[in-house]
Amino acid sequence: MSAVLATIRMMDLHGVRHYSMRPPMQKLLCALALLLASTVALAQDAKIRVSVTHSGEDAVGKRLAFSLREAVRSSSGYQLVGPEESGLEVKLITLDPETSPRSSSVWTVASATIVMTNFLPYEKRNPQTWYPIYMTSVVMTVGANRTDEQAKSILATLDDSLEKFRAAARGK
Repeated sequence: MSAVLATIRMMDLHGVRHYSMRPPMQKLLCALALLLASTVALAQDAKIRVSVTHSGEDAVGKRLAFSLREAVRSSSGYQLVGPEESGLEVKLITLDPETSPRSSSVWTVASATIVMTNFLPYEKRNPQTWYPIYMTSVVMTVGANRTDEQAKSILATLDDSLEKFRAAARGK
């Protein structure tokens, strides 16, 4: 919004208003720009905040974590944030099962656990308020050439779990 106001001020300073716009037209354009800016802000707020944490030192696992973060970033329904800000967290653990350096970086074993932040207020006597809510987990083998596809598969699993949770919350 401040960018819109700055642009309008710049137009006033350079006399553009006097040559190209009359005051009622300027007010209309300002209103449209503010409406557009607020719509974009609301659309960004509607995204579900997701964090991805990775534990593992293998190269394929690191690529899988990167691909998963990129899949979340490019998603229209999710926003990548840190664990302290997220509503959903994907906890990714990877392990290279090969002991030979020659076959290293070819494939990995991965476990992805999806949990939801428990938004209930903390109560000392109620254990259900202490921990995050478990949604699902998957175990998979991931080839070095399939990290993007497996990352999208994990994101699809997250989406499916969230839809099941929403349906259960609505009583369907």
